[in-house]
Amino acid sequence: MLQKPEGAEHTAKYMTICFNTTKKMQRQSPGVVHIDGTARPQIVKKTDNPSFYKIIREYHKITGIPSIINTSFNMHEEPIVMNPKDAVRAYKESTLDYLAIGNYLVKP
Repeated sequence: MLQKPEGAEHTAKYMTICFNTTKKMQRQSPGVVHIDGTARPQIVKKTDNPSFYKIIREYHKITGIPSIINTSFNMHEEPIVMNPKDAVRAYKESTLDYLAIGNYLVKP
């Protein structure tokens, strides 16, 4: 789906490098593909982030798509959320349906 990450695994762990995508990736997950056909993936390993890995694995089981969009959490023209109190404040001001914080799910 992506150009081979050999030698760039560590960099891709932090979403700081782009890879060329395949036609399959462009059809399957168009929301993550840039206009030039590249994507900036976060390669998630079970040993590094077990809970996020589990979410991706379950999503893959349900949809057949092995990728999800992971983006920063901030309100327009504000810095990235830095703590739970800030996350709840931003959630209340947003149009999001849910907010997951650790083992908690906040909903209206």
